[in-house]
Amino acid sequence: MLALSVVIPAYNEETRLPVTLSSVHGYLSAAQMEFELIIVNDGSTDNTVGVVEEFAKHHAGIRLLSYEANKGKGYAVKTGVLAAHGQLVLVDDADGNAPIEEFSRLRDAIDSGADVAIGSRNKPNSDTVIKALAYRTLMGNTFNRIVQALLLPGIYDSQCGFKLFKRQCAQDTFAAAMVSGYAFDVEILFIAKLRGYTISEVSVNWHNVPGSKVNVVVDSMKMLIEVINIYLRAASGKYRPAGS
Repeated sequence: MLALSVVIPAYNEETRLPVTLSSVHGYLSAAQMEFELIIVNDGSTDNTVGVVEEFAKHHAGIRLLSYEANKGKGYAVKTGVLAAHGQLVLVDDADGNAPIEEFSRLRDAIDSGADVAIGSRNKPNSDTVIKALAYRTLMGNTFNRIVQALLLPGIYDSQCGFKLFKRQCAQDTFAAAMVSGYAFDVEILFIAKLRGYTISEVSVNWHNVPGSKVNVVVDSMKMLIEVINIYLRAASGKYRPAGS
């Protein structure tokens, strides 16, 4: 079994994806890890597929999963995670907001006993630097307060797209996931918490990369609705393991 699978969802990422692929592949190769990069093409209409196929010609360990219709980031990540072969599964964004070097912080948390280590832009730490747009930070903090109140008390940042899972935790939680949109992170962490997995929140360096596909107003409203639906499903017992 491979040591690590890296799952990168991609929707119209022909511009930002090449830099991320190069940095991730280069870092893990230098670390002499046995790994695979799983890029999930979420119905892109640009040259995302061509970019990945060209990169794969010159680099080993690249897997492209692709489907025609755009189904949402949550659906894409779930598709990649359930297809992963690694003992550890890293979920990373196509824009590389969190440098791949931050992987070592998450790995340390896993080695210390966590089942999932989540990168955080909000957990206080003088050792990390966050470069984010002010209005996105404000919207994110408001969303996080709602999430903490309803589902994940004590988690500073559920939405950072940089998370490392032990294989069992990843397979179990994502198999039970129902959210296809951007609030999938909240659902996954809630399922992990409900099922007794240990979550470690780790401060990471993070910088904004232009070109985000998130519409702050429209997608924030969709995420709020998704969070309410997660809360309602949880109240009705939808996330409990079979037989419990």
